[in-house]
Formats: sequence, C-alpha cells, structure tokens
Amino acid sequence: MQTEANTKELIYLYAFVPTNETKENSLSSMTGIDPDYDIEFIEFNEVTAVTCLVKEEDFSEEVLQRKVDDMKWLQKHAFHHHEKMNALNEIYTVIPLKFGTIYEDKESLKEIVETHKENITSVFKELGKKEEWNIKIYTDKSSFTKEVEENSTTVKEKIEEIKDLPKGKQFFEKKKLKDFIEKQAEKEIDEYCESIHEQLTAYSSDEEVKKNWERKLTGRKDDMCWNGAYLFPKEEVERALQIIETEREKADKNETGFSYEVTGPWPAYHFSNFTERGE
Repeated sequence: MQTEANTKELIYLYAFVPTNETKENSLSSMTGIDPDYDIEFIEFNEVTAVTCLVKEEDFSEEVLQRKVDDMKWLQKHAFHHHEKMNALNEIYTVIPLKFGTIYEDKESLKEIVETHKENITSVFKELGKKEEWNIKIYTDKSSFTKEVEENSTTVKEKIEEIKDLPKGKQFFEKKKLKDFIEKQAEKEIDEYCESIHEQLTAYSSDEEVKKNWERKLTGRKDDMCWNGAYLFPKEEVERALQIIETEREKADKNETGFSYEVTGPWPAYHFSNFTERGE
C-alpha cells in the first residue's frame, strides 16, 4: 500500500541476524508492525538488520510513550513483535531487540551497527546452535509450611529444645516458633530450587536467575519460587528438560507440592546484550 508522499518514515528494528544465514535461507514477505509496509532486511556487511518502515505520526518516541498506556494497542503490537521474533528464531541466529526500538533513518542505524559490530558478531557466535528456555517452579507456600511444621526433623528438634527450657523461656520461644517454621520452609524451598538449578546449569552455556512473579501477575493460586532463563546448546536440550520431567514424576508420585512450567525455545532475550560489553 502506498503512503502519502509527505509522510515522514522512521525505521522500526526487530533484530539483528547474521548476513550469511539470510543468504542461505530467505523468508517470504511478511507484513510489518505498520501494515502499510513489509519487513525489510538491511545488510551492513556481516550484520543484517531486520526492519520495517513506520510512520512518524504513529511511532515517534513521543507518540509511543502515549500509546504504551493503551493496553489494547500495546497487546496488539507487542504480540506482532513477539510473533515475528519467533518466526525469525526458527530460521536464524537472532539478537532480538526490545519492542519499540526506533531509528530516525538508515544512517543512524548504520552508526549503531558499526559502533557495536565486534560485539554483535561475538554474540552471534555465542548464540549459534543454542536455545533459550525459561523454567519456573511453583509451590503453595502456606501448604508447604504446614507440611514442614508437621514433618520437618529440624522443626521437631526445635520443639523438643523448647520443652527442655524453663517455663518463662518456653513462653517466648513458642511465640517465635511460627517465624522459625516459616523460615525453615523458605530455606527448604530455596534449597530444592537451587538443587534443580545446579542440575540444569550442567547442561547450559549461560543462565540468568530472574525475579519471582507475584500471584497477581501469574494468575495462579500457588507461589512462584524459581524463575530461571537458560541458554542450552541444542544437543543438550533434551537431557536438560528431562531433569524437569523427572521432577514432575516425583511430584506426582510423592506429592511434593512442587509444579513446573517450561517454555521455549525463545529468541535469546536474556543472553544477547551487545551494548554493555567491553569494546
């Protein structure tokens, strides 16, 4: 579709991919985030930028700052960005850019590529033949705490210690017992999650422990107690994910109270920063 001649155009940047990979595998035409334009691959020697023209009246920095408060608009366009990133990731080694990355023109985009060219190509090598996976672990902390109170050897020993104290001290120690049990439950949850993380890192080339989400964000009735991103070589993915499958089977059999959410493969959102490395 043709736009009016006086419409100023900006460049929306989805990702960087290796030029040699785009020459080996070309994508059919895809509609851009502005439906008036198709996605365009712009070559800068060994780095190719995946872009789309957008109208300044819709995607300038000032306009974007207003539009991100419109949830309907944001969901539609963020979903488009995410969908196209996944499509690229199925074929290429991808350095994904954040939603809403805009450049004034090709010259300003070229300047960024040339400034960070060594880092970008270095990241390509690090990400080649690898996949990002996200692994979350959940449990109902109140139920887990009750289970610890009833069955934990540590808690039982603490209760016995209190029984041997003089009456006056027993009163104060019993008041602190609830806090002790909660801390013990937290400790056991953390130790369990760390043990899974340690097993997963044996297969990953990089990993990032992320902040746990609250229930209002997950929409779940249990609590997130682990949120990790892992970069696995493709040949290690099956063995790494088998760790979680084994834990699922244990949970089903022994009612451990833990459940697991595994998603991927994703573009390497957590392992592709090329601007904070030493030049």
